[in-house]
Amino acid sequence: MPKIEMNLTDYLRVIRKRKRIIALSFILVLASTIYYTTKQTPVYKTSCKVKIEQRKSVAEILTELITWSPADEMASQANIITSYEVIKKAAIRLGYLNPNMTEEMEMPIVKGYQGQITTEQIEMTNIIAINSTSSDPEQAAKLVNTVAEVYKQTHFENKKKEASNVRKFVEEQLDSYALQLQKSQDELQAFRQENPLVTVGTEAGSAPIQTDARIASLENEIVKSELDLITLKSKYTDAHPRVISLKRKLNKSRQDLSVAIAELSAQQKELSAKEIRLAQLKRNVAMNQDIYTMFNTKHEEARILEAEKAEDVTIIERAMVPTAPIKPNKNLNMIIGIFSGLLIGLIMAFVSESLDTTIGRIDDIEELLKVPVLGIIPYTGLEKGKKGLLSLFKKEEKISDTPELHKKLVALFDPTSVAGEAYKSLRTNLDLTGLKKVGNAIVITSSAPQEGKTQTLCNLGIAMAQAGQKVVIIGSDFRKPMIYKLFGLKRSPGLSEVLIGKASWKKVVNTATDILLGGLEYEKILKTPGIENLYIITSGEHTPNPAELLSFSEMDNFIQELKQEFDVILFDSSPTLPLTDSAILGAKADGVLLVYQAGKTARQALFRSKIQLENVDVKVIGVVINNLKAKYIEDVTPYQKYRYYGYYGEKREKK
Repeated sequence: MPKIEMNLTDYLRVIRKRKRIIALSFILVLASTIYYTTKQTPVYKTSCKVKIEQRKSVAEILTELITWSPADEMASQANIITSYEVIKKAAIRLGYLNPNMTEEMEMPIVKGYQGQITTEQIEMTNIIAINSTSSDPEQAAKLVNTVAEVYKQTHFENKKKEASNVRKFVEEQLDSYALQLQKSQDELQAFRQENPLVTVGTEAGSAPIQTDARIASLENEIVKSELDLITLKSKYTDAHPRVISLKRKLNKSRQDLSVAIAELSAQQKELSAKEIRLAQLKRNVAMNQDIYTMFNTKHEEARILEAEKAEDVTIIERAMVPTAPIKPNKNLNMIIGIFSGLLIGLIMAFVSESLDTTIGRIDDIEELLKVPVLGIIPYTGLEKGKKGLLSLFKKEEKISDTPELHKKLVALFDPTSVAGEAYKSLRTNLDLTGLKKVGNAIVITSSAPQEGKTQTLCNLGIAMAQAGQKVVIIGSDFRKPMIYKLFGLKRSPGLSEVLIGKASWKKVVNTATDILLGGLEYEKILKTPGIENLYIITSGEHTPNPAELLSFSEMDNFIQELKQEFDVILFDSSPTLPLTDSAILGAKADGVLLVYQAGKTARQALFRSKIQLENVDVKVIGVVINNLKAKYIEDVTPYQKYRYYGYYGEKREKK
């Protein structure tokens, strides 16, 4: 079968066809949404805003410039607001928590309130919004305001505590450095008293050794003695007393020079060490003085910081009691429910359409079976009331006892209706394409029960009779005979008596006179033209072996005799798939007309029926689509459907 791409019209057809599924899905989803929304506990939300000032000294600012910290101050404060201790203090202040509770008992309570509090920084400001959600609007407002107050108080107390700790530390260090300063000053004073002549950079000990008078004198004396010794040696020997005396003097001078040099060097070393010590003592005094001055300044700053009343946290906007819940959002839920219902409905509609094995297009039927569609019989509404769950619990009424049965003969009682015109169209198509090609003996059957084959056969026979053709309707469906009920005739004698030889067909055939006496509307029948051309042979008495009865040779003779007397012979038959009657009868007749109810029988069942008939050399003339509702018609536009089903019907009612 060729693949047909769906266009917008096809999508609209599916929506119209499956509108009940769409409506049911929409109602179920929307009802579920409404139920879910009404059963949800309302949740209220309110918020309080606090401003956090970050006051810092110049030293702290300079410290931040040369150091790096990965922490975000505002994020840290936001975490402090939602901390366990802050929430615990707020719960105790509100009376939600007993201070005497054990930690195991208080933890679930505090955690519960902690889950209700969230924080968020307002863009790039130093303002933090504290949010609270609760099913009780008043409790939400009280909780968030109390948390803000507790946080403000805690932040202030921590600030004062920090300032007090700084002051105490500075005082301790100040006392320590005061003692160190006093000690260094005392050491300097004592050194000065012991060494009054020592100063930093003095000349007293810094002169070189050669400039000392004593050393110079000794050096001159030694030089002179050496010169005298040289002179004496030139005149005397070493053993001369004057030479020996001079040598002794020279040696003594040299010893004295060495001693003088040694004493002078020792004095210079002593003076250098004292100068260094003096410089050290002065530096210690200056350093301790600077440290003491710095800590004294810090001490005054700490005293001022501890004494000041300024608070870094300010509540700039208190939380109000919310009047409307944030959850459930009824409008949003309804919108979601509506769109979800429509979406699920559409999905279910197209899934049902894709799983539907029935045939909805005439082209599909003709392509599948390779036979023409000779007629389309629209939905008449005569089956209304037989469907629904209540019908499963009600006892089925006998069809023969209800006047609704006669209304199925629309070609007789309402020939100008849409269905009546459809049977006339079937008659015309059958005359042009069927009877002239195959013959005048036609079997009308269907794939499955309750597809309207008997109703189609009777109305087709009436339409042909109205056209002047001599028509005989044969009730050859021994399984579930209906023809005698439709026309109000007696079941017996009929075809079964003819086939077993109890009566001739001429004696059992029913004419217009019998139809007039059969319980139908007398005046209506008299006004119907061509009713005298209609003949009916009912099924006769029940037979236990219908298939064998139809296989009798008498059936062949019976058909040949009827062909000599009538223009058209229409045989009613049992469904093709469950029974073999239609195949047996179709092989004896000239052809078979398949009745197919759109939207009920699967395409494979229809195709299998045709194959089953063709396997026994039965000629399938065409297909009649019966009881077709507008939603199954894909070959005409909605405007054409309106004219076909509405306009002409209204016009007929006005006449």
